[in-house]
Amino acid sequence: MESKPIFVVEERKELMLSPNGDADPAPRTGHFLKPSAAEPETDPPPPVPTPPPPESLPISVKLDNWRHPTKRWTAWVDRMESAHEPTWRRAGIYDAIKCSTFSIRKHPGLVLGLAQRWCPGTNTFVFPWGEATITLEDVMVLGGYSVWGSSPVSSHLGSQAKLGRARSEMTKTPANVADSCKWMEKFRDTGSDVEHEVFLAFWLSRFVFAGSSDVITASVRQMAIGLARGVRIALAPAVLASIYRDLSWLKIVLDGLVPGMKDGNEGKEIYVKVSAPFALVQVWAWERFATTIRPNRREVQPGEPRLGRWHKSKKLNLPNVHSMMGEAGVHFKWRPYSLAVNDLATYAFYGEKENWVSLEEDANAELRSFAHCLMACELPGLDIVEKYSPHRVAMQFGMDQDMPGRVAPCNQDPEIAWDNYNKSIQGAQLYIPARLYKPCVTARYAEWWASRSSDRSMQGLKGRSVVNDDPVPPGFRLKIVSVDTADSTEDDDGLTLGEFFRSIKQRRATGSCSVGLGDKCLQNDKMQSSFLQNVGRGDTDMEMRASPMEPVVRNRPRDTAPGGAQRDNEEGTTGIGQRFTDGGLADENAGESSERLMREMLVADLEVRISKLERAVAERKARITK
Repeated sequence: MESKPIFVVEERKELMLSPNGDADPAPRTGHFLKPSAAEPETDPPPPVPTPPPPESLPISVKLDNWRHPTKRWTAWVDRMESAHEPTWRRAGIYDAIKCSTFSIRKHPGLVLGLAQRWCPGTNTFVFPWGEATITLEDVMVLGGYSVWGSSPVSSHLGSQAKLGRARSEMTKTPANVADSCKWMEKFRDTGSDVEHEVFLAFWLSRFVFAGSSDVITASVRQMAIGLARGVRIALAPAVLASIYRDLSWLKIVLDGLVPGMKDGNEGKEIYVKVSAPFALVQVWAWERFATTIRPNRREVQPGEPRLGRWHKSKKLNLPNVHSMMGEAGVHFKWRPYSLAVNDLATYAFYGEKENWVSLEEDANAELRSFAHCLMACELPGLDIVEKYSPHRVAMQFGMDQDMPGRVAPCNQDPEIAWDNYNKSIQGAQLYIPARLYKPCVTARYAEWWASRSSDRSMQGLKGRSVVNDDPVPPGFRLKIVSVDTADSTEDDDGLTLGEFFRSIKQRRATGSCSVGLGDKCLQNDKMQSSFLQNVGRGDTDMEMRASPMEPVVRNRPRDTAPGGAQRDNEEGTTGIGQRFTDGGLADENAGESSERLMREMLVADLEVRISKLERAVAERKARITK
């Protein structure tokens, strides 16, 4: 029996909103990461009150893994590269090792400001305009680490006999462990038969899995032996797990300082150490915030990793980092890696049009890596497990954002987490968005995000203005929504937007509310349209100019939806691009009334649902007759 294809991305028609407000809401085909939810399964992260300025916090943070390369280390890398570059490339660590020769200047205020926005429950940053996070893709592109390969938490082929003998020959610390600096002093430029393994062990212990004691652990030695033999090891999930862990821990510490500051009892300065590679956290912000947060970039040299853009970048003075991040929603770069840097594209598979590809056994490394980045899972780290939820930040991968579904809690066993992470994706169908595509959000996601504040839940609004001070969907500008419900019925009072939306359709279906007739119905239509039209209008990102609602040519395998219904692949006449002027912007002076827009939205949405229902019924009848 032929197995059904696995789809990494789900395709379906939904009522969609443009994050930049440059097109009216309309039903169209979207592409969503799994799991998504039709009804709320989890609460959105709560609004983060404006944190105190990072520089005012009574805390000193030592970043143990923020290393600046020495001349001796850079020279050692150059000599080892000349002899072992093919092995490094086969093991997927060439770019990661080269990244260790770059000097990224610390901006403690920016790092602490990001940590204050961190949500340990979701492993995402919570900004006024939406969620974002560091993903496997960021660790892969910026850090140079592989997202697939052998396990970073299990032993690898090879004996530690040689390294064991080398370790026993060395001077040891009082704790009876080998000091990494002494390894470098003893074996650098010696031509020893274990120099390459020692080099990799030093690199892993100083730049990847650094600790406060600068010792080379048994697990690091084991990984070094595998890498020296060209074994590809999935270092990215372990690195990202350590970043998530330390951001969550730092967030808890920072939150504990706030009550004392409010009471005027700041006490003594707290001193904390962080071992995760937080340089990636800072560079992540520089890549995505197209504001004064980031310094000027240098040109990347041919063959140089992307991190080289920020080598020795000038340190900036950021007096109000939270204000800068809070106002950056419209200009946030959701897809920085889809664009070329110095004519060098991050991914070769991006094209001018979208496409569906099958991940066969011989799929190239880029496609396999991208697929791993899209799947919600547990991240197996060294003695830790962290939850990975790319479906909460789907727009970072060029996918449309729907309400996120629930993910099972972490099991806290790194080896079990690795087994789940390493499940085969052979034969899976992968959606590749167009290079310049700008993702959108569903209407229910917009409502779900707005529910973070009772003022935006549309409950009991009686002719009052609601200030969009914090909870707005990703990318939306902050605006004031004026709602007039003087003619609304008592039954409508206290309804959420989704409930209100459904109640209109129910009354029309039962004949209690005629389409286009009746003052109360039109008033309700205006209320709904006013909310959707005023959610936000902003400038588009100049580096991504394609219209977010532009119809595209499809090349997608046919798949079945739950219940046997065939998914709808036709764009038809419901595409929003056919209802607007050139450039995707709505013509506000065209004379289209808000009630007509609402009516068209309801009719189009109903047609989509009826069509899917008819196909499902036909499929089931066909199975019964067989």
